Amino acid sequence: MGTVHQLPLMSASPPGLSGWSLDILLDQPDRGRGGTTPVLPFLTGVIEGFYGRAWTHAQRVEMLDWIAAAGMNSFVYGPKDDIKIRARWREPYNAAEAAQLRELVEEARARKVNFMVAIAPCLDVVYSDASDFAALQRRLDQLLDLGVRHFALLFDDVPPTMMRADERAFPSFAAAQCHFANAALDHLKSRAQDVAMLFCPTEYCAAFAGRDVPASAYLRTLGAELDPEIGVFWTGPDIVSEAIDAEGLRELAAVIGRKPVIWENFHANDYDIRRVHAGPLGGRSAEILDLVDGFITNPNNEFEANYVPVRTTGLFANGEGDEGAAFATALEAWQPRFRLAFAEAGETLTREEIRLLGELFYQPFRCGPEVEEVLQTARRLLGEQRPDVRDHRWQAGHDALVEFRDRIRDLFSRMTELENRDLFYAFHPYLWEAREEITHLVTYLDWLAGDPPAGTEFPHRDRIYNFYRQGFTVAVQELLPRDASGRYRHGR
Repeated sequence: MGTVHQLPLMSASPPGLSGWSLDILLDQPDRGRGGTTPVLPFLTGVIEGFYGRAWTHAQRVEMLDWIAAAGMNSFVYGPKDDIKIRARWREPYNAAEAAQLRELVEEARARKVNFMVAIAPCLDVVYSDASDFAALQRRLDQLLDLGVRHFALLFDDVPPTMMRADERAFPSFAAAQCHFANAALDHLKSRAQDVAMLFCPTEYCAAFAGRDVPASAYLRTLGAELDPEIGVFWTGPDIVSEAIDAEGLRELAAVIGRKPVIWENFHANDYDIRRVHAGPLGGRSAEILDLVDGFITNPNNEFEANYVPVRTTGLFANGEGDEGAAFATALEAWQPRFRLAFAEAGETLTREEIRLLGELFYQPFRCGPEVEEVLQTARRLLGEQRPDVRDHRWQAGHDALVEFRDRIRDLFSRMTELENRDLFYAFHPYLWEAREEITHLVTYLDWLAGDPPAGTEFPHRDRIYNFYRQGFTVAVQELLPRDASGRYRHGR
């Protein structure tokens, strides 16, 4: 595990396309189970694979440092809203874009990290159209000439439908994708040595396979027809999986004829821009590592929020199965980034302050342990019909919330003094909201403790807190009969 696959720079003239036709796609050799040994190493690392504003070039170079420091070996360049990856995949990179990609190849090689580039032709590709395959070849050739040797073809987040021409040419949607990907790999192998490819299927989690993976005709076709050298991405039971278990991975491998490569969305936040996830990887046990061919995390859009997610993913991939220990190790390594401006040389936020930041914005399915305790205390206090301020237990709980409020206020103030402004702004909106919410909660408890007369309002009608959410999205949510878990139930 954790081995590094060094890829030499190659340069060769692209072969002509005159002999290409649909027959090449349809008359390929059998690629079912039991083929040649894949050239991919066990992949660990990061994929910039989210929707929204992409990272900057400088941030990608820094991410290569984070990946190497975490003991991982791969970076996948695949931001969904890079227009040349998805919407305009047929267009070549211009000179400036190509220069940056070449630099990333070289920077990755200097750190012994594999640099992989994604192409996502799935929005409008016609799999049976020779001109579309020629466009893909041109993109692959350009990337090869820039030194790229690892590639990813992404067919995710599209409806499983085909153009009419493809319906006449292929027996199924999956078959069309397999033939297209196989032909792409053949082209790469005709141009260079040590090339490798990953494939993101349209059914990339059990939920998209109807939660019955063995019955999925799409996945069975991948197992039968996709070249065994091509790795297959998988996110687990769901797009964002609370847990990934061994049984589900064994079941999948039996269907697709290979171990999957985990596309880990645990820390992703592009689906919920109101949250950020800065805590450790969780919900995965070490036993799954023997059942996969890689573990690649697709984290938060906010670059600076990803230090702990990346470091703890690396610790997990290299055998550290204790979530708490991984979190502590990552926090220690993260602390130097919290250097304060205009302070004594080397002064940073304290370890306790940084832990509080991580626990406030911990994981997609829960807050950090200390924060969960505070929330439980608040639930207990709010559950009392008539608070008795003379009751020692009530007062102790109230004091704990006041102390917690003050810590968040102090943390926000100290964060404003960070030398690393990108780090400050990565957390600013989320920490601002946390500060306002806890302040509002404590003020409300103080009001209740004053035994207000029946019918009085909080807050007073001339004081609406600025963080109170309004607008279109809130209005829509208020229309729907949700329960505490966010699910809608018919009330009749």
